[in-house]
Amino acid sequence: MMTWCNLAESFPMKFDVEKMRKEYDQIKDENWLGHYDPTLSREWKAILLVSLDGKSVDEESQRGSYEMERMQRTDIVKKLPYFEEILNNFKCPHGRIRILKLSPGAGINLHRDIRHEAANLALRKVRLHIPIYTNDDVTFFVGGEKIKMLPGNLYYVNFSKKHYVRNDGTEDRIHLVLDLDVNDWLMNYFPKLSAFEKVEHMFMRVALPLHWKLLYFKEKLGMAFWAWYNQSFVRKIRHKLFPKK
Repeated sequence: MMTWCNLAESFPMKFDVEKMRKEYDQIKDENWLGHYDPTLSREWKAILLVSLDGKSVDEESQRGSYEMERMQRTDIVKKLPYFEEILNNFKCPHGRIRILKLSPGAGINLHRDIRHEAANLALRKVRLHIPIYTNDDVTFFVGGEKIKMLPGNLYYVNFSKKHYVRNDGTEDRIHLVLDLDVNDWLMNYFPKLSAFEKVEHMFMRVALPLHWKLLYFKEKLGMAFWAWYNQSFVRKIRHKLFPKK
């Protein structure tokens, strides 16, 4: 299954990096939101352009959602006419859209995105990156493959695969990141799928949600077990037989 591809050549809009940088520089001192999972990220920051109900008040505001009809642009988009033009050129349902910053030394630990966070063409949900600022010391691995992203290009990455990123450089890494539902319009700009890839996509549309459900039940079962165990006679006997030193 395709890990990543650059859609810049096929996409009808060409992104003017200088315009993006100029507008970004106007808001770079805005209130950045940290990641809602601090165990996963190190100094990862976001400015929301599209969010659930258009809110941008805390870390929880930037969670994704299955309720695409509730995704709205935040007030900051009014200050960014070129970014707004970019959003208007994606003629498909918009999910969460963010400007993401990885400062020097920042990163995201190894993980894969699941459920409403998933970004996988097979599921007709994708996450596209447009780099604005980057440097040669950014390390980005997806599915064991190193990816180098260049400013002004448009990248699809399959984030259902395990991935991590870190910025070992001395400059911020700034990307515009768009979570989108794939309709027929957007699908036109992806490479044509082979017969094998079409079958693979059909399988993944069933297998991935099933896998996530199993993970959910495993997590709930584990929580239920430990809740029982902590109050059980088994724990009391164990602590009597094997007291902590």
